[in-house]
Amino acid sequence: MKKLVIALAAVAALASPALAADMAAKAPLRAAPVAYTPSWTGCWVSGGGGYGISRTNRDSRDVVTGATTVLNSTSGSDGWLVTAGVGCDYQFSGRWVVGAFADGTYSDINGDHAWRVFGPGETFVGRSKLDWSWAAGARIGYLVSPSFLTYFNAGYTQAHTEAYNLRTIVAPFGASGLQVPGQTFDGFFIGSGFEYQLDFLPGLFVKTEGRAAWYDRKDSRLSCVGAGTQCVGAGPDPFGNVDSRKLITYTAKTELVYRFNWGGAPIAAKY
Repeated sequence: MKKLVIALAAVAALASPALAADMAAKAPLRAAPVAYTPSWTGCWVSGGGGYGISRTNRDSRDVVTGATTVLNSTSGSDGWLVTAGVGCDYQFSGRWVVGAFADGTYSDINGDHAWRVFGPGETFVGRSKLDWSWAAGARIGYLVSPSFLTYFNAGYTQAHTEAYNLRTIVAPFGASGLQVPGQTFDGFFIGSGFEYQLDFLPGLFVKTEGRAAWYDRKDSRLSCVGAGTQCVGAGPDPFGNVDSRKLITYTAKTELVYRFNWGGAPIAAKY
């Protein structure tokens, strides 16, 4: 009996290495893919177009006596615009985004504006045009989803109106010779909008924004630029009208935005 036990033990000892060699080796553990989430931190460029309207509030006075000749006259304009901008954003506390930006706009916001010129006691008409503006400011937004941002912005802005000539609206019809000078207005703006990612190209977004801007009041004086019904040649306005203008604009625009950093940042590796 003892010899049988000893023989079985010897056989088991000899078989163990062979059995271990035949067993498949256990596959090594592999790290799970790194999880990513989109990040709004980084810089961007944008370009697009839209529509704008403006309102000009005017007061006029006599340059000699200071007497008010026109009070709270209002004229309006409207038209298209194209715009381009640059900026940088920073995402914090999960869903909040803050940023700074600057943009420039070329526009054809125009309309007929009536002028009451005292001296001849007549009303003249000319076509005013707001041709460019620019703005610089900051925005704060909240992420409704990782790829959809709603925001508010505010900042400083300038806008320019071109010089334009006045024409008579009573006989004798034609050029008056009077010109309204071009002016640059300083002001501030506030706006709101939303921005969301387009699925077909990483980093490409669409942004839609509405903006209102209020500009400081500025004085101007008509001048004669040539012969007409009220002028005999170039020179100052013979009737001494001083005009005080205050400009307000409202714009709506849609832009394509390209974010250089889009593609995400690693959250954590899971094993």
